[in-house]
Amino acid sequence: MIKLSEIAEAGLFNKPHGIKGEISATLDIDIELNDVRCIIIAIDGIFVPFFLTSVRPKNADTFLLSIDGIDTEEKAQRLTNKPFFVLRSDLPEDDASEDGMYASDFIGYKVIDRTIGEIGEIVDINDTTQNVLFIVRTHNGQEIFLPVVDEFIDSFDTEKKILETNLPEGLVDLNN
Repeated sequence: MIKLSEIAEAGLFNKPHGIKGEISATLDIDIELNDVRCIIIAIDGIFVPFFLTSVRPKNADTFLLSIDGIDTEEKAQRLTNKPFFVLRSDLPEDDASEDGMYASDFIGYKVIDRTIGEIGEIVDINDTTQNVLFIVRTHNGQEIFLPVVDEFIDSFDTEKKILETNLPEGLVDLNN
């Protein structure tokens, strides 16, 4: 089963193009759709992979997609205005930190700040905003958001699953 932490939103389906199931789609990220293994669509709350059979550019950020199994205008119509996702492993390497780690790789890590001490555990990421955010659950169950910024990360230990940070003063308090 595909988890939210394994995917990134790539774009939005627009409207069907023609009667054979082709659909217009707008990309939100810089990625070559011909290079992805599949696209993922949320269907009834489950992330389902679909394979592209053709990709044609329409304009700078809009493409016409043919998707295996979507072969009628009616089937394509059901995708209108729905987001689609790609596997994080299909994203270009420059989306990873210089250590080759993605933000989602830190899910399950304990966050310990140089000044504050232990903050909590990273339970998810939010990549729907301009800046990617760690979602950290504190000891009292509160969820706080911390920006994923290399300058705030001192070090990490993959064996102990610890992320050591040096956060600006007051950043954690912004979540209250």
